[in-house]
Amino acid sequence: MTTPLKAVAAGGNSAELREWVAGDFLPVANGGTGATTAAAARSNLGLGAAAVAAILGTVSQSGGVPTGAIFQTGSNANGEFIRFASGWQICSRSSAVTSISGAAGSVFVNGAALGPYSWAAAFSSIPREIYIGHKFDGAANHCWAAAASKGSTSQSGTFQLFRASASSENFYVEMIAIGRWFE
Repeated sequence: MTTPLKAVAAGGNSAELREWVAGDFLPVANGGTGATTAAAARSNLGLGAAAVAAILGTVSQSGGVPTGAIFQTGSNANGEFIRFASGWQICSRSSAVTSISGAAGSVFVNGAALGPYSWAAAFSSIPREIYIGHKFDGAANHCWAAAASKGSTSQSGTFQLFRASASSENFYVEMIAIGRWFE
């Protein structure tokens, strides 16, 4: 095995070729890291904690400073979630509605308000909620969703589905919550 060589100033405008030895490093200005350890190299290159954080895993924090992975995803009987190291979180879930046939003025409603439903992961403060009503099969079966009450850190609010004409077909509501898992 050949030992790599380096140029070392020898005085004046001259240099000598010498073998690399333990403790030598190539300066950042010459294309190196300017360090002999990985931690010092990251510091010299201006890399933060994300340079060594797992991309996907368990996110965590200590005193408001992220300490775990960058993203965390999961699912359970209550839906799905994604957490970000920044403290933001998104939860989603679906629910079926079997009929939108109760008259409510000039529109029809599913009946009593639906929910609340548990989120797949808890929030640290009440999240923003979005309800989307839909039917996958048939262009003539439009509906819309509206919140009836605000949710909590662990559950959705209540909501209802509406449409212009009565229908006893299956409709669905998508529930999305966006908020923080730590402040």
